[in-house]
Amino acid sequence: MNFLQKTYQTKSNQTIIIREAVPEDATQLLQLKLEYLKNTNTIPLFDYEYSNNVTEEYQLIKRYLKQPNSILLVAENEGNLVGNIDLTGSWRKKMSHTAVVGMGIHTTWQNQGVGTFLIQNVIDWSRQNTLIKIIWLEVYATNKAGIALYEKMGLKECGRIENFFNENKKYIDKITMTINL
Repeated sequence: MNFLQKTYQTKSNQTIIIREAVPEDATQLLQLKLEYLKNTNTIPLFDYEYSNNVTEEYQLIKRYLKQPNSILLVAENEGNLVGNIDLTGSWRKKMSHTAVVGMGIHTTWQNQGVGTFLIQNVIDWSRQNTLIKIIWLEVYATNKAGIALYEKMGLKECGRIENFFNENKKYIDKITMTINL
């Protein structure tokens, strides 16, 4: 299923293109991920724990392009990647109708609407994909902006595990959210 790129305007009137990642994005995508992981307190991964090199990132993008229940989208501004979202469909037959969302936005591009553009495109793509029936994600209970975005896009809280994340020696609940398509 082909993804047609779309163009949007951010809150600060910058042009953003949402498109499917291609293997040639590997270097920029890796740099983007390491940037937003460096200072995040809403993603349960340190930058030094993300071990992909450029070759592995290239292979990751190629795998997403081959999976019928998965997609990797990027947000681009003037040739620079500023955000990404992956929808990873389960490889297990009994759960292949489900897909988990992972998303990150460059720190200087947060709160500009990029996350809304990315998640909307993943939901739209999933609705056209006959395999996907449920999208789900996990979010820190302290990530109020993320939760508000996901609720705005139609996701609902379906579960919570207390004290799941250890962020700077402070325990934070994990919320699971879903949308049925």
